[in-house]
Order: sequence, then C-alpha cells, then structure tokens
Amino acid sequence: MKFNILEEDKMRELGFTDHAKTGWYLCKRLKDNITFNLIISKKSLKGDIDILDELCLQPYPYETMKNEASTIVKKGVDEVIDKLKKAGVIVE
Repeated sequence: MKFNILEEDKMRELGFTDHAKTGWYLCKRLKDNITFNLIISKKSLKGDIDILDELCLQPYPYETMKNEASTIVKKGVDEVIDKLKKAGVIVE
C-alpha cells in the first residue's frame, strides 16, 4: 500500500493530526475499544496501519477471527480504507 499526503486543510478535514510534526496520524474508533490507526511519515511517505484493542494495547486480529465483532471491525476497516482511497491518501 502506498500513501500520499494532501494539502494540510484536507488532511485535517479527513481527521488527521500532526502533533509530532514528522508525520500525519489518524485514529478512528471501529467498535467499542477497537481502533484503526494510521501513521504516515511526512518525509518518506511510508505508512503503517494498526488495528488495536485499546483495552490491552495489542493488535486486534480481526482477519483471523470468525465472530460478529470481527465482522463489524472488518467492515469498519474497509470503510475507512475506501474513504482514504477516494480522497487520494491511499494510492495503489
């Protein structure tokens, strides 16, 4: 997956913050304590996506689980990624 940085106003409109000044950060709640987290380096345009269980601060393995919660999380991940693709932040 490749990433692109848009104009500052557009990044903020999408929900990104840059408090660290070296990268853009996006956090979206998917279900209860499960979050979608994306960090994009301003310098290298490299990014990392993590789906985290905020209660135990561990990755949430929604892709290997077969239950209602993981289905909801997968749908949420797909929606966030689709929105970022349409905006031009995620490019293939």
